[in-house]
Amino acid sequence: MSTRQRLALPDDNDDQADAVEPAEPSRPGRTAYRRGAANPNGSTTALRADVLGALGVLKVATADQLQRLLRPGAASNTVIRQALRDLALHGLVASDGNTRDRHKTWRLEGTVGLEAAGQVLGLPRSDMGSTARGAGRSGAQHAMAVNETITAFVLGGTAPEAAGGVGTVTDWATEVEFLLPGGRRKVRPDAVWQAPEIGVPVLMVEVDRSTMAPERVAAKFTAYRELFRTKVKSTDPALAEQDPADRTVHWWRRTYPGPHTRPGYPPVALVVTGAGPVALANRQEAVADLSAECWRGTGWTVTQDDNDGDGLREYDDAVPVLATTLELLAEHGPLGPVWWRYGRPGRHSLLDALENPNNRAAYNQRQKAREKKAHQEHREWMRTLACADCGNVPKKESTWHYGPDGNRVEWTRQPGGRCWTCHQEHTERLEREAQEQLEAARAANAALRPCWTCRGSIGGKEGSKLELTEKASPDRLECPQCEQDRAVKDLGPLVLPAPTKREQVAALVSTPDDPWWEDRLLHAKLYPAKGRRV
Repeated sequence: MSTRQRLALPDDNDDQADAVEPAEPSRPGRTAYRRGAANPNGSTTALRADVLGALGVLKVATADQLQRLLRPGAASNTVIRQALRDLALHGLVASDGNTRDRHKTWRLEGTVGLEAAGQVLGLPRSDMGSTARGAGRSGAQHAMAVNETITAFVLGGTAPEAAGGVGTVTDWATEVEFLLPGGRRKVRPDAVWQAPEIGVPVLMVEVDRSTMAPERVAAKFTAYRELFRTKVKSTDPALAEQDPADRTVHWWRRTYPGPHTRPGYPPVALVVTGAGPVALANRQEAVADLSAECWRGTGWTVTQDDNDGDGLREYDDAVPVLATTLELLAEHGPLGPVWWRYGRPGRHSLLDALENPNNRAAYNQRQKAREKKAHQEHREWMRTLACADCGNVPKKESTWHYGPDGNRVEWTRQPGGRCWTCHQEHTERLEREAQEQLEAARAANAALRPCWTCRGSIGGKEGSKLELTEKASPDRLECPQCEQDRAVKDLGPLVLPAPTKREQVAALVSTPDDPWWEDRLLHAKLYPAKGRRV
């Protein structure tokens, strides 16, 4: 929308027509002002231009609505009414009815009024629509609800700490008609808002006073999607050399050039009013269910091992629908948490609600969180696999190494275990210690008495599987191999031969040179000669 232009009204060429000239004080403390003859109500050119521009947008409005939109800081709508009366004297505006609250409604009058408003708005007569003649006779209830919606957008919320408004009334358009393919059907939004400065190139607004069946309201979104699908020839010079099929764009991209940063079609805002909170909530849900095909988008699952079967939705052929009540909008403003984005839980601010739910960016964010969690869990698990000797934390649970014999070995780490290097060192150390212990045992056993049966080392044959790796006990009589052979042949326990009388007499003179002497004496007492098996 172009910047508002100030309008030079009839008989305003005289510089003194609207001049404020102080006269002699009529009473102490007061100043009287001379009013211009062309505008006897004392309105200024700037205010009359603003009123014309606002009526050019709203088509029909009350003085109170115009005051809140154009002079929100004024204590009353007196100056607005003065401007309206002056404009009426010039045949530019007229009043032909009252609202249910008995507020007078005003509209533009005839072609001259439309052209005057068009000069203010910088629009040709063909884009100005109608004068809304006769709308005020029935109270203009729908127009009043549309005006209140626009006012809430411009002024922001009335609640303490509520978000402020956005733009001015000239950022809006009403009575805009769009032809559907075929030229017989039309889409006519209640209002069209442009706010590219905050990232909203265009927003279609539907105001529902709860007088229409939810099915008819939902059908509007089907018509919007059909309209948004329409493609036209692009006027972009950069595409002039391309094939005709490649030079087409969606009409809304050419009409409202953007920048459009979100995928999908332009958003549509549904503002409901005219009923209680519960009824309005049910109405929004009913419309959402009936129009789901238009706003749901296309969902599909991403085939990936680590995403728990998660997926996303694409909105290239979807109409973003935002729903709220007029009461919430007026209380918190358009930037407050008042919008329910169909397909997304909760209430959000306008810009947050415009973000497509569960889209590629949302999926990527969830996948990134899953990967981060998995990475953290992996790191925590790897810390449990830290080497018990050197403390090294592995990057992988299993690694391949070359063993002592040159063969590849898969080494899997275990909690409390060792890394491959420390494992090798530990193994070699144990082998060395075992060999040293074996050598010590061999030397000790070699110094002991030999095996009774084979007369070899009491520790057994060197290098055999049964060789003792520790010093034999003092009461041991056979080597491990002979003990095993005795058990296999079921020969029973070894019983040494009892000393003869000659050996016993000799033992009285000197200690016998027999390493088994004490054991033979003991066996003679434990095992009597009768029935003995040696």
